[in-house]
Amino acid sequence: MSIRNDGNIFDYILDNVNIIDVISSYITVERSGKNYKALCPFHNEKTASFIISEDKQLFHCFGCGAAGNAIGFITQYENLDSIDAVEFLADRYHIDLSQFSKGNDQKNTSQHAKYYDILRDAAVFYYKNLRVHPEAMTYLEKRGIHIDVVKQFGLGFSSDAWAELLKSLSQKYAAKDLESVGLIIANKDNTNFYDRFRNRIIFPIINPKGKVIGFGGRVMDDSLPKYLNSPETEVFNKSKTLYGLNLAKSKLSDKKQLIIAEGYMDVIALHTYGFTNAVATLGTALTADHGRLMRRYADEVIICYDSDFAGQKATLRSLDVLRGLIDKVKIIVLGENLDPDEYLKKYGAEKFKEKIETAITATEYRINHLMQAYNLNNDQEKIEFLSKAVIIIGELSNAFEKNLFIDNLSNQLQVSRELIAQEVFKENYNANSQYGFHTKTKQQESGVKLSSDRKRYLERQLVTYYIHKFDTLDETQKMLISQFNYTPDLQEIIDYIISYYNQYQAFNMQHIIENADLSISTGLVEIIHGHLDHIADIDIDHVIYNLMLLNIDGEIESLKLLLKNSIEKSEIQHQIKNKIIEKQAITLKIKNQKFKN
Repeated sequence: MSIRNDGNIFDYILDNVNIIDVISSYITVERSGKNYKALCPFHNEKTASFIISEDKQLFHCFGCGAAGNAIGFITQYENLDSIDAVEFLADRYHIDLSQFSKGNDQKNTSQHAKYYDILRDAAVFYYKNLRVHPEAMTYLEKRGIHIDVVKQFGLGFSSDAWAELLKSLSQKYAAKDLESVGLIIANKDNTNFYDRFRNRIIFPIINPKGKVIGFGGRVMDDSLPKYLNSPETEVFNKSKTLYGLNLAKSKLSDKKQLIIAEGYMDVIALHTYGFTNAVATLGTALTADHGRLMRRYADEVIICYDSDFAGQKATLRSLDVLRGLIDKVKIIVLGENLDPDEYLKKYGAEKFKEKIETAITATEYRINHLMQAYNLNNDQEKIEFLSKAVIIIGELSNAFEKNLFIDNLSNQLQVSRELIAQEVFKENYNANSQYGFHTKTKQQESGVKLSSDRKRYLERQLVTYYIHKFDTLDETQKMLISQFNYTPDLQEIIDYIISYYNQYQAFNMQHIIENADLSISTGLVEIIHGHLDHIADIDIDHVIYNLMLLNIDGEIESLKLLLKNSIEKSEIQHQIKNKIIEKQAITLKIKNQKFKN
């Protein structure tokens, strides 16, 4: 969707939905003080730490840190990007977004909505049709696909009739629209239409937003073509679509990992055996668009193609496509010329899980595949292999990885590590370092803390101590703590804590979480978690004195700025002098404190 510049589509959506309504449609929420609370849907917990503020229309989990607005919740829960989440909410809450479309896009949006309706109705037709064709159900049962899987994937059936779907849908839709979404085909003289899919098991292709965008059809015998897909349409592009992603995306909250297979049956088999993060391309080679789509949902991709020669070629091609798009890519090598469906039926889920755990890296796969082409017992072939292997290793950006493969090749082929390293690192090779690593001195590695960072660190220590050791503070310390100038975000927190203690005379973190503004409660939890383990090591006098020094430094800098623009300078100079004397006195106290300790 193209968006006009005269409106913010995100603000418009947020103005028209209530975050409580959105979140409560997924999980049970209950009022708690001024906020709402629930068990977090993004991690396992027994005590509710997921807080929703209706006033601010925000949520925050104090257990895992998940936070955001209604759009952010949908992006995380449904695993959608922000634009898809906006359209998802608009569909669910019947919000008209046509005002944000440019020119002809308003017409296109309406037309696409009609196409989605047609495809949904076609999917329902095929699904119902399957239930009245026992031969199709029997075929699926023999393939290990039972009724629960049929429902999960919305599988259907198209009979051998020439125009069964056409007759059903033409009562509601025009033939030209059915043709536009690829459901029917015109005959040679363009006088009539017939169904595209006949006598095939039907696999609805559903996008991440839950909309049917096309279909795949598989024959139940040996006739050709074995698979037939919908043609490219305005709502369906094979190069940008992955089968099963609509289901897999909601299973990635714990581990952002996708398994990419080659076909419908592989995905269904993987899901059936518990590997619900599996997706597949649609009869086309993996593209960069597929890579970018997977990158939205996963940090790691595991390629699991057929183990025959064609599958190996497809794997190598996919590795080239994914290079630079996804950092972590691994490959499962099944062996025995098996595809994932066949492997699972033969060896079961536990063996396949072992395959995932032992999946190899892209570089390892390339080197192993290259190795198959050479007789490494022959010196000449070994040299030829090494000359190509060092190119593969040299393409790695991580020097540590390079060294690992250098060591592996050296040990495996009994070739000097130094010689392999020289070929890998070329002009960057340094004989005095470990294969390209240049050691740094401790002085180079150590950083110097900026005063602003030091102030924030001391302030956080003070807040932690104030909360947990309040009864040990004397009145002078409490007064000083209340008078400091803190960094802006911490000033709000310390003001709230002081006020809270004045009112309740005790500290209750759960009560604060349920009643304070999210900005305060989230900041407070972050501070406490960062310093709680070291609370016994906090010297509160040392913290207070150093904060006093930093505050005085800030006051001196402010006075110096005033001095530059002031006509009467003597009074300001006198104030600066007093501040310097005050600073010297505090510095002396710190030195005496160190001496005593």
